[in-house]
Amino acid sequence: MAEPFGARSWRRPQGRRPWVLGHRGARTRAPENTIAAFELARRQGADGVELDVRLDGAGRVVVFHDPTLGRTTEQRDQRQLEDLTADELARVRIGGEPVPLLEDVLAWSHETSQRVNIELKRDVRHRAQLVLEVGRRIARVADAPERVVLSSFDPVFVRGLSLLLPEVAVAWLVHAKQRWLARAPGARLTGACGVHPEHVLLDRSSIARYRGTARFVGTWTVNDPARAALLAAWGVDTLICDAPDEILAALDPASG
Repeated sequence: MAEPFGARSWRRPQGRRPWVLGHRGARTRAPENTIAAFELARRQGADGVELDVRLDGAGRVVVFHDPTLGRTTEQRDQRQLEDLTADELARVRIGGEPVPLLEDVLAWSHETSQRVNIELKRDVRHRAQLVLEVGRRIARVADAPERVVLSSFDPVFVRGLSLLLPEVAVAWLVHAKQRWLARAPGARLTGACGVHPEHVLLDRSSIARYRGTARFVGTWTVNDPARAALLAAWGVDTLICDAPDEILAALDPASG
């Protein structure tokens, strides 16, 4: 299989620090997964942001992590996101900020030249619809291969995205409970060109092992500056973190 153009875009440039992405934006200082959090991450120096998508009741692709509104509204609103109409969602506020659509964030990222890691949540009712709707929207973004990576823990989602968008980078997310997958050619089996393991799974040897099946290796969620510096020294391509300014300060400015 030919290497997608997007895979080259997400490999760390030789002699440079890893790409640093704000996890749901700069979520420790702004409401997560909102334009405000993404813009704060940009102002902190991040190369881009990581975000989550799922569908609302109108079938639109919405930037939101949880299936319900409870956690982000301090339990004031317990509704399921997938039950909300467009008008109902327009009235929801997360820390005073509206819930953005994926199109809103893609427009912002184009205007600001920010990279975007889009994670498709797997706990959704309409799985095929989510993959297809995300695929349609990304297909309309002319420079998506240069600045977008799509990711999911679900290998079926990963496979579908890689078939729908052959020039866009697609990464398979791996968490610590999937430790056996560190020894399996998972990225190759899913069609992903990248792999994003949880940072606790990584050391120098495991990074080399992942590189045997993937074109680039990202990791999440890295909030300890010393750990971030170590992972950078081992050669990861992308670091996803909650406070980009703190992680950037830990990386060698001479290599950034």
